[in-house]
This record gives sequence, structure tokens and C-alpha cells, in this order.
Amino acid sequence: MKKLFVFDLDNTLRSTNLKTILPNARKLILEIAQHSDYVLALATGRGLAKLDVINDLSNLFKYKILVNGAVILEDDHVIRDYPIDPLLVDEIIKSANNKHISVGIVGIEKEVVTVVDQNIKAAFNNFIDRKPIEEPNFHLNNKVYQMWVYHKDETEIEKEIIAKYDLDIFHWHDGGFDMVSKGVSKANALLKLKSKYKDYQVIALGDGHNDLDMIGLADIGIIMENSRWIEAAKGKYQLIGPSVDSDELYEFLKNNKII
Repeated sequence: MKKLFVFDLDNTLRSTNLKTILPNARKLILEIAQHSDYVLALATGRGLAKLDVINDLSNLFKYKILVNGAVILEDDHVIRDYPIDPLLVDEIIKSANNKHISVGIVGIEKEVVTVVDQNIKAAFNNFIDRKPIEEPNFHLNNKVYQMWVYHKDETEIEKEIIAKYDLDIFHWHDGGFDMVSKGVSKANALLKLKSKYKDYQVIALGDGHNDLDMIGLADIGIIMENSRWIEAAKGKYQLIGPSVDSDELYEFLKNNKII
């Protein structure tokens, strides 16, 4: 049977706790990539600037759904992109600056922040494996595909964003959220792939808030045991996969006759 595999990255393939892709997860990707009837896709909230964490595995993914679906690559060429309206980006950043709130800004090849403050340092310590680049005017000369906030007052900031702006929001595991253009999602990106691979069985795996609708679109949707969204995902998934830190996903897919 022909199959399209779509993997989330963080806390599905790659352990955030251990900051690596564990050996059996690597084995899984290598084996799928060698199968002539399988197509591999990566679906992540990361942009190109932070894909170095997959190193030598990168070229095994025919498709990369990046920045929560705002950019789609096929064989490392952009085939779709959905930047946020520049006027909207500028308005949000000006408002955030007035309130002394730092904003993360994601371009296609670079990710920056408006100000490096204590909240940003905490975000990078907890979730991101590199030092933040402070570049407050990045958005004036570059397409912006995603903005993000990591702040102790996350809930109140999110309420204000939802009330004022026509954007979609995806939550991090704790303390932060991403903002993308309305209608941008991993799920909508997967719909475009499904239209190209109509006779393929789709297997989608993820753990995050941004993965739930993608999992729901798959023929076999798998949510990871380490997900905080299992209750919210009821009715969308067929299987619960093993915790990423156990490194048992390869055996799990074998035992369920998915590979």
C-alpha cells in the first residue's frame, strides 16, 4: 500500500527534554525513506532557521510543512507561502512595544525577536536551542510568516490578540503561543498534499495543539502519549503513540502493522 507519513518534529520525533532525535526514531525515518511506496513529510512550527536540529535527516523529507503551515516546501523548493499582512505585523509590534512586550518574528530563513527580555530568555532556555537575535525592524524588509509571544501574562495577551486581530493562534506546551494568518495550519497544508496523493493512505503523528486537526485529517491519526491535548483530541485520533522519550515509536508502528 502507498503511504504518506506526516511527522510533527518537537516531542514527536525529537525529544525536547533530551534535545535530540533518539536512535530508534532516526531508524524509523531512515527505513520509511528507503521504501519506494512511502512519502515522508515533516510538519512543524519551526522555520528553516531552526531546522538544523534534524541535521542529516532533512533531505529525507520530500515535503516540509513549516511555520505551522505558512510555508510548504517540496524537495526544498517553496511551493506555497502565506505571510501575515505587513500592516498587521507592524500594528501588532508597535502595540507590543508600547506595552513593553517582546514579540518573536519568523521569516522563511531567519527568526528574531523585537527585544531580548527575561521572558524571551526563558523561552529560549525552555524550548529553543540557540541564543535569540534582537532585530526589532526585521519585519520592515522581510515577509513574516509567524509571530509568537512567551510571557507570564500569556492569557491576557492572547485575549487581546483574538479580540483585535484576525489571526489563528496555536499554543505551546506552556507559556507561549504562535500567531499565523487566518486559515494557515498544518491541517490545511496536509489537505494540499492529500490532493496530490489521492490514492495514498495518510498517517499523521503529533503531540501539539497545532497537530490536532492534522491528525484528524489522516486515515490513521496518532497522538503521542506525552501530549497535553489528548482529551481535546478525542475523536480525531485512532491510536495513542508512545511517549517520545521512550523512543519506542519504531516498534509501535511495526506492531500496529503501519510500517
